Amino acid sequence: MIIAIPLDAMKRVYHDNPCTATMFALYEVTGNRKDIRYRLIDTKLNPWEKSGGKMVQDHHMKACECPIELTGDTYHVSEHYMVLEVIGKTDYLLADNYCLNTLYAMKNVGIKIYKIPPIVKDVETAINHFIIGAEIANNIQHIHPAS
Repeated sequence: MIIAIPLDAMKRVYHDNPCTATMFALYEVTGNRKDIRYRLIDTKLNPWEKSGGKMVQDHHMKACECPIELTGDTYHVSEHYMVLEVIGKTDYLLADNYCLNTLYAMKNVGIKIYKIPPIVKDVETAINHFIIGAEIANNIQHIHPAS
């Protein structure tokens, strides 16, 4: 399976709306319940970051506070789909906060959002939290980066 983790400019786990993250780390998680491995596939810049779009600059978007009148605005809803350019092939998006438009965009393309706690700061902890919390690994013996 492939998971996407939103990152800030320092490559730490980003906790605001994933659509406003600087970039996304894409990881492949493989193995069986006793030996789970993960490896970085790629780190991709958020398309909104590339284009300098308002999504990454608007404090309402970052805080997942889309004004109620925007939830029915087709253009605004479609803005949430732009990140699919870089995470469209993933199975899970790990996120702390997200708005309903982000949830619907991911759900419409089959990407499940896995909630991570705000105390998770680094990617390795986020991956381990996901693997353990998503019950992918009952009776875990080893979780480690693939060599």
